[in-house]
Amino acid sequence: MPPEMLCGRALATCLDEIEKFHGFIAPGIVLGGFMVDWARELIDEKVEADAIVETQHCLPDAVQLFSPCTVGNGWMKILDWDKFALSFYDRKNLTGYRVWLDLHKARSFPNLYDWYMRLVPKKSLPIANILDDILTAQRSVLCSCAITITRFYERQKKGEIRVCPSCSEAYAASQGTLCFDCQGKGYFHETPEQPDCQLFHAVVG
Repeated sequence: MPPEMLCGRALATCLDEIEKFHGFIAPGIVLGGFMVDWARELIDEKVEADAIVETQHCLPDAVQLFSPCTVGNGWMKILDWDKFALSFYDRKNLTGYRVWLDLHKARSFPNLYDWYMRLVPKKSLPIANILDDILTAQRSVLCSCAITITRFYERQKKGEIRVCPSCSEAYAASQGTLCFDCQGKGYFHETPEQPDCQLFHAVVG
């Protein structure tokens, strides 16, 4: 039976927040909500915790939606390991809990298992079926263990800022005497503006 509450909020509210944040009710974020809920319960929500997420897909969104840890405030680190797992730990003593999707347990929920393992084409596996499995399974497809963090716990602080002598934009001094873009290491090339864009700028200006 679907839970009434998740992460201290009504389930319907959580699903609505996921849809607004992600664009649709992503199964990975819903499953991630149960993971965040359990991990924060284990560590105690009163603890000032940081998070480490072991995949770039969906799970970081769940952490940002259902905990104070975000990329922007530096309380969450994302590892590109593609493991559906997360850890919350006390930032003072580095002890905490890891929660992950147990594939053996997930086999009891075919839609969830097939979705995660990509065994069935998306068009053949409606999201509603996956969500039904996740809401039925809840924590039963998860595992947890107590941990002590040994790596990746350092917080990256903002370093010295300089003004690039070439483009006059602020940039991290660690990049060198010029910003990466002016060194030819940027990710874009400027393209000529279309006539309507030039007209817009003229009107606004």
